[in-house]
Amino acid sequence: MLRSLFVRLGLLITVALLMIGGTLSSAQTTGRTLLPDLPVEGTIDTNNAAQVYTFSAEAGTVVSVTLTSDGPLTILLTDSDGNNLGQVNGAVDAAEVSLTDVSLANAGAYFVTIFPVAGAEITLPIAFTVTLTSDGTGAADDPTIEATPAPDLDLPTTDPTPAPTEAEATTATDFQVGQQISLPQGLQVTLRWATTDDLNLQVRDPVGETLFWNSRSTSNGGTFGVDRNGLCENIIDPPSELTQETAEWQGGGLFAGRYEILVFYRQSCGGNSTVDFTVDVTANGTPLDTINGTLLAPGPDGAATVYLGSFALNADGSGSIGPDGPYTGERELPVPAQDIINTPGEAITLNTPIQGVIAGDDYFQTYTFEGLAGQPLAISMTATAGNLDTLLLIFNSNGNIIGTNDDIIAAEITNSAIDSLVLPADGVYTIMATRYGKDVGGTEGSFELTVNSSDIPDSLLNLNLPPGNIEIYLQWDTNADLQLLVRDPFGDTVFNDNREIRSGGTLVETGNINCTGDDEDNITTPLYYTYWPEDRFLNSGAYEVEVQYRSECQDTTPVTFSLNIVVDGELVFTDSVPFEFNERYLTSFSIDADGIVAASDGGILGGSETLPWQTEIASATVLAITDSRTGSITPDQKFDLYTFSGQTGDIVTINMQATSGNLDTQLFLIDPVGIELVSNDDANAETTDSLINVTLQAPGDYVIIATHFGAQYGGTIGAYNLSLDIDRTTDANGG
Repeated sequence: MLRSLFVRLGLLITVALLMIGGTLSSAQTTGRTLLPDLPVEGTIDTNNAAQVYTFSAEAGTVVSVTLTSDGPLTILLTDSDGNNLGQVNGAVDAAEVSLTDVSLANAGAYFVTIFPVAGAEITLPIAFTVTLTSDGTGAADDPTIEATPAPDLDLPTTDPTPAPTEAEATTATDFQVGQQISLPQGLQVTLRWATTDDLNLQVRDPVGETLFWNSRSTSNGGTFGVDRNGLCENIIDPPSELTQETAEWQGGGLFAGRYEILVFYRQSCGGNSTVDFTVDVTANGTPLDTINGTLLAPGPDGAATVYLGSFALNADGSGSIGPDGPYTGERELPVPAQDIINTPGEAITLNTPIQGVIAGDDYFQTYTFEGLAGQPLAISMTATAGNLDTLLLIFNSNGNIIGTNDDIIAAEITNSAIDSLVLPADGVYTIMATRYGKDVGGTEGSFELTVNSSDIPDSLLNLNLPPGNIEIYLQWDTNADLQLLVRDPFGDTVFNDNREIRSGGTLVETGNINCTGDDEDNITTPLYYTYWPEDRFLNSGAYEVEVQYRSECQDTTPVTFSLNIVVDGELVFTDSVPFEFNERYLTSFSIDADGIVAASDGGILGGSETLPWQTEIASATVLAITDSRTGSITPDQKFDLYTFSGQTGDIVTINMQATSGNLDTQLFLIDPVGIELVSNDDANAETTDSLINVTLQAPGDYVIIATHFGAQYGGTIGAYNLSLDIDRTTDANGG
């Protein structure tokens, strides 16, 4: 079992996990402190994958560690920061192994970890005896010293001194995370309720890992039990003491700090408008105060109601329950707004990051800056340590909230950002940097706050249009009729005749549509505006943006349009293009699963000349007279090449069919001298698949370009099937 563990994870990761696991055995009766020349016995078995011992020493001490065992074991010596000071592996047939004459540079705590040799065939249990020897210069000699928890090699190391108590002021520089303590009896958090309704428990630990029904384990040994009444299934009816959900960490090395408890009322399965519940926390076998709460059923929109609480796990292993209460929304404040803006705040300089911390019951910090009417700003709050779930609120000098943000992407990116805030007046503004749940929230940590000048042009910000996660502006300054079309990752297109699509895309300004302007608006500069509302989920995938010149509207003035694309408040694409009647312009952008945006080039639609296919011809796939292949078009692979040998009179049929994504296929056929012979976008009015059927007029090698609508500038992506069929029933002379 241990051998397979080493093979899967590799030695370094395994050692890190084993050092954590070593603290899990601290409840056994043998000593955890090594004293000079005093042997200590231990065992490696299925419940104790490693054993960790500690000793203290003065700077300059020279130590040796000797191990006798009935199986192949490794000795690892580390300092309090997790640095490897020495390691030696025992041979399979050796009864004794020693790590000798290691000079210790600093005074402090040191750790000896014993675990099986990586890759060795072993039989558990393995009994061993470990002995520390030193040159007598300051090695530990107090048998009452308790073991200091071993450092975690994969997590930020901390000073071994206790973390500041919640009564002390904590700064961003002295906020610590990742301090481990020994808790032999572990930690249990249990939610109980007495109805058949669907409640959910969620617990966030101090380093940001979470236990709940869809995240059932953490890297430090946390596990989540049964999801009771989930989706109104797995119901216990009538309710009993089994109507409970539990998150727990087994005994051993656990993180000190704040744990946040969230209780969600997901669905009313029994028709109850309210549900009473309790949350019990037991730390190292000691029950903490019970949390008692009540939750209202979800509202008409189906959004769950939430109750928050927390507890602190202290460096000495004790615990205490923090404030608790229902979540009340971003804009609802636990104290009057005037109290917040009157709180002395640190002045923040534009475009200069500043560091802060939310810790314990100090749930917010304030910052001030002077602004001007119409000034565009982008404000961000990014957690840098701990489990902090940030929340931003911006107040004007009267105490009115003019901007808020909880998550950049709900439930995915819990940092906060207000990307296109336009200040309404001259004056002093206050930033409230806080956390989800504010006074009843349980997360804490350091953060970086930045107020930047927005890169969005003032001409767009002053249009007073509804804000969106995606905003696309098309402007020009003649009477011409231009049209904007935007295709989403699902293949739906929002344009004049389809002004709202399923993903939320909405067209609200339509320029000089049909040469009559936009309804009753008096627009001197025609404007198209398509957006996805801020309260709609930002779908990942490829978006395609097309501009068409439909009519001059009796105005022959040359047209130059301006196209701007804003995603999450950031200007990701801008282009200004001279445009002629009947031309079509195309560009695209993609959003990945992490919310990262990548914009493509844009240009006037053309044929195969927009693709650099000639440089790729050497890698083209050769097709037989009847053949089929699969491929895919991506933002980084906009076309594939295929070649075949043709004869005069061949009747050639090429079919390209999309099989996934929003791919809108397009085919080009290039003749033996490099001239585009024929192309096809849509086989017919009912499909976006492509079909070429042509009779060849000359022999030679032909090139098929399989791409998407728009060629170089297209944005649709997905997999496809391509087939070639050559009817060679006539000879080269047509006989």
